[in-house]
Amino acid sequence: MALSVTELVCRLKQTVEVNVGEQSVVGEIGSCKSASSGHIYFTLKDAHCQLQCALYAFRARSLRLRLREGMLVELRGKATVWEGRGSLQFIVESAREAGVGTLQQQFEALKARLAAEGLFDPARKRRIPRFPQSVALVTSATGAVIQDMRHRLEQRAPWIQTYLYPVQVQGKGAELGIARALEQLGNPARYNLPAVDYIIIARGGGSLEDLWCFNEEVLARAIAACPVPVVSAVGHETDFTIADFVADLRAPTPTAAIELTTPDAAELRAWLAGVADNLRRQLTRSMQMAHLRLKLAKQSRLGTPLELLAPYQQRLDTLTEALHTTLHQRLQQERNRLAVSKARLSTTAVLRHIKHASAQLQHRRQTLLHTLHTRLATLRAQLETLAARITAASPQNALDRGFALVSTADGKLARDAAALHSGDKLRICLAKGETTATVN
Repeated sequence: MALSVTELVCRLKQTVEVNVGEQSVVGEIGSCKSASSGHIYFTLKDAHCQLQCALYAFRARSLRLRLREGMLVELRGKATVWEGRGSLQFIVESAREAGVGTLQQQFEALKARLAAEGLFDPARKRRIPRFPQSVALVTSATGAVIQDMRHRLEQRAPWIQTYLYPVQVQGKGAELGIARALEQLGNPARYNLPAVDYIIIARGGGSLEDLWCFNEEVLARAIAACPVPVVSAVGHETDFTIADFVADLRAPTPTAAIELTTPDAAELRAWLAGVADNLRRQLTRSMQMAHLRLKLAKQSRLGTPLELLAPYQQRLDTLTEALHTTLHQRLQQERNRLAVSKARLSTTAVLRHIKHASAQLQHRRQTLLHTLHTRLATLRAQLETLAARITAASPQNALDRGFALVSTADGKLARDAAALHSGDKLRICLAKGETTATVN
């Protein structure tokens, strides 16, 4: 008899739960979503397979670990079959971090290497023009992202010329297409493209795998090499990619990239209106003052416009005369200073100065010689005194007066007769020569 779908699924569920039961499993978290109910649904994967997992709200609230894509975790739970779809599912009871996922490891390794090369250095980042006239949007030609960006540009800065460079923003090889777009937009004359003030790379949010093309080294180096400023607007506000770190400006979302790089047309209009009002008031005030001065001039007793200039001409004459006087006085002062300097440098004065310096030098020479001779005499007297003392203390002096030095056979001086024994050999040193003796 044929089984119904429900019966078959129930048997599969029972088989899985009985034969597999509670298990611990290690893997990398792929896509991860939180439902409004508080349940968390995610995939657990390794190099060959993936498994659907569910973490119910009552367990999620007590779990200290925050699950995120790319995390390597060890899960404890039980395998079952979800009847609604007939799919294998792992019901998670507990989870702990087991290390860093493969993609996350690659991300951190590339990030560290490029940072060491200086690609993230703020000093190399360029400023986006304050009032850009053109922008290139490097993104998918379909989807909500391009529509949202165009709509926001029309609202904020409708005068900006916008160019779309359609590229693939997800999947294998997408990074090559984006890198090619940057190379061409950065060299518009070579590729017969319009020149732009800056470039925005844009994509909506997604999982770590979805955004991975923006973590590839080839794209990072293309952004760094692009001569045109590049804005990275990839994912949602919490998503960070390697492209974000290399780009000249990182925007949390694609629409935020428009807001960060363009002036607001409404604000500009209000500012220009204020400037126009201010100029209008200043012009009105200037015209009123000119009218008042003209009216006063008409009412003045002066007959001609030249008479209005006469006081100013008189003032100019006075200043000119004062200037000439000051210049003459200053010139005379400089002549006097020059004459004094010339007198000081005359031949007689120089010879007098040399003669005086020579006399001082001779006097100092004589003083130095006298001091030196006095010092030498003092030192010579001290030396003779020391020599006399050394001579008086010399053993040879005692020998010359008839004394003798007596030593035993081992060379020690004989100071005590009681210490000598009959038959001991003695060595006697006289003022002139030596001799030997034997104790009897």
